[in-house]
Amino acid sequence: MGLIRKSLMIGTAGLVRGSSKKQRVAKKSLRELQTQTRLQRQALAQQGEAPAAQPAAPTGPPAGWYPSPQRPSATQWWDGSRWTEHFKTAG
Repeated sequence: MGLIRKSLMIGTAGLVRGSSKKQRVAKKSLRELQTQTRLQRQALAQQGEAPAAQPAAPTGPPAGWYPSPQRPSATQWWDGSRWTEHFKTAG
């Protein structure tokens, strides 16, 4: 908080607000989102449904041939989740 705003707040016995308009708007938006979330959860509870689980985001590169971490001179097949036993030598 700026020195001028702080001194105005003290000097006017609190008639001048200590927070900026941007801060007040952000706080109001947050309260509205919290209210919406609470209402949505209540509606789901009344319907007897649990919130849907988010699908796991894919991790790592897609399946394909990549430089092998075990054999520097070969490529190895990555199946999308783990390394397989399949190797291709360069050449």
